[in-house]
Amino acid sequence: MRLLVTICFLFVSSVAHAQQTYPNIGGEVLLDDDRVIVQRFVLNPGQWEGIHEHPEHQLVIVLNNTDELTFRFAGAERVFTSTDGEDAEAIDVFWRPGPVSMSDQHDSGNTGKRPLEWIAITFKSDSVATDNPPVQFVEPLNE
Repeated sequence: MRLLVTICFLFVSSVAHAQQTYPNIGGEVLLDDDRVIVQRFVLNPGQWEGIHEHPEHQLVIVLNNTDELTFRFAGAERVFTSTDGEDAEAIDVFWRPGPVSMSDQHDSGNTGKRPLEWIAITFKSDSVATDNPPVQFVEPLNE
């Protein structure tokens, strides 16, 4: 099942280094610093995200998957289902390298019976090198 969500997410991405937003669902910001924005989203059964963009340079971690997802992109629609109840071929983590704009008319709907939950990590620069790492990672603890 995660495979179907992974396939959908691999086809999409957009606005450089911005917070991910959806017109119909909210997200929870878990971390927002000078390097990344980490957000958690849930798409409940029957919900649609609404036509939206995706920032580029995102790492997506699927926490829980649905059994059916309807994916729309550039006038095409595809329904992904899991009929065996198994996610053996699923990919739980994937990189979303490129942008998707509003003109792509991208939308996904949870047409299944289980909530879909994921974490989106949006990198704010093309490089996430550890130049100037946060001080807590390089300074010894005072004992």
